[in-house]
Amino acid sequence: MNPTPEERPERIPLTIDLREMVDAVPGILAFFDGDLICRFANEYHHSWYRSSPHEMIGRHLRDIIGEQDFAARAPHLSRARRGETSYFEIPVPMRNGSFRDAAVTYTPKMGVGGFEGLYILTFDVAILHQRYHSVFDGTAAGFWVVDYSSLPTLLANHSITNADALANTARTDPHFVRQLLEELPVVHLNQKACQLFEVDVKVAMGKPFGVWWPDESLQAFAQLLYALLSGQEFFEVETAMRTASGERLDVLLTCAFVKKDPDATTITIGTTDIRARVAKEQQLAQAQSELAHAGRVALLGELMASIAHEVNQPLAAIAADGSGALRWLAKQEPNLEEARAAIARMVSESRRASEVIARTRDLAFKTGPQRTRFDINRMIEDTLLIVHRQVVNFGAEIETSVDRNCPAVIADRVQLQQVLINLLVNAAQAVAGSAGQRIIRVRSSFDSSHVTVLVEDTGPGVGDNSERLFDVFFTTKETGMGMGLAISRTILQAHGGSIDLVSSSANGAAFAFRVPYLEDV
Repeated sequence: MNPTPEERPERIPLTIDLREMVDAVPGILAFFDGDLICRFANEYHHSWYRSSPHEMIGRHLRDIIGEQDFAARAPHLSRARRGETSYFEIPVPMRNGSFRDAAVTYTPKMGVGGFEGLYILTFDVAILHQRYHSVFDGTAAGFWVVDYSSLPTLLANHSITNADALANTARTDPHFVRQLLEELPVVHLNQKACQLFEVDVKVAMGKPFGVWWPDESLQAFAQLLYALLSGQEFFEVETAMRTASGERLDVLLTCAFVKKDPDATTITIGTTDIRARVAKEQQLAQAQSELAHAGRVALLGELMASIAHEVNQPLAAIAADGSGALRWLAKQEPNLEEARAAIARMVSESRRASEVIARTRDLAFKTGPQRTRFDINRMIEDTLLIVHRQVVNFGAEIETSVDRNCPAVIADRVQLQQVLINLLVNAAQAVAGSAGQRIIRVRSSFDSSHVTVLVEDTGPGVGDNSERLFDVFFTTKETGMGMGLAISRTILQAHGGSIDLVSSSANGAAFAFRVPYLEDV
């Protein structure tokens, strides 16, 4: 139902209504024709520029904002001529000759023949910036603002078109990451960053961001760029940077990638000082290393009979061959060939004894983690020699099934050997009371990222204790310390791997530990 004439509100003339509205807007509204000559300006111009709106009509944009400001806006004017809207922030000259931060929007007017003019909307954002800087400078994290506008050109010069190509180049050519860092200038940093990195904001601004990056941390920055190019929303990594004096600074580096502004050319990077936490982690690692050593010494106590047997066998053989050699030489016609063969056996047996002692000594020595590249199947074979007599004493036998194609791992060989010895001794003790077969099976295998070692026994299983097996001091043995599996888990976690109870029943239990490997190493 349409309203009656009496019910309709009194209509204000459209021209008066629009003009009053435009002049009441607390921002600059203007229109410039295709030659950038001002054809309209609202009243708010009077509070910003030296000229009144009426005096601005007919003037060129360059004359109004000045040559320097006009040159700074050239890229945005070029976009407008192509029919693209452009948003940017820039200092704008005020009536009194000073400058204020302003947010500017260029909206083109396009016609049949192309670009016909330009609508300009400008708002004062100085107050917003003041609020931003009060938060920016007052936060407990150090923030860096880095200009990456040159990044697309730098990547294009190296024929890098996507994130994966960047990752491949960074991995094979670390110097390339250094080149990128040297071309990305710092445009701002907050007070906390100045404090952490011992630098003055005026000194830092304009310098390459690479000044604060040591070579060993280049891959961390490459990961940040990968996250940016691959469209991720957030990135975080622990790495090390350096202060102005060259001191190492452990930091948690974070970055959120804002997608709302496709024209953004800066990125804000947060750096949080984690030196205290890293120091505590190092102390914890030292304590874990000492605990692992204590566990190895305890293992050696359990294995002493087995080790003594492994050494006594070659020593007994050496004695027998030595006596035989003397007899062959003492004959009226010495049998040099038999004597030579006996002496050769003596040398072989002495080497065997030496290897047993060397393997035992490695377990006993108190050393920090030493990661090397080695064949895990060979480590299994060496470990079986050490525990062989212990297993036999429990009436068990070992069956092995190793995958000879297993890739080499990079790990602490002694520590992984300690894990395997723990599992083998536990399995031997588990099957000791079994009435049936007493079998321990050791298998190795691998998948796309890990090598796995499985130790399976035919004992009674672990019963209802699966949830507590890896707890410190928990044990089902009368004389056990409850340390072996807890230490083993700590060792595997430090290697980026894991150890788990795979299965358990009345017919036996199976444990497996996994260690990552690198295909390209």
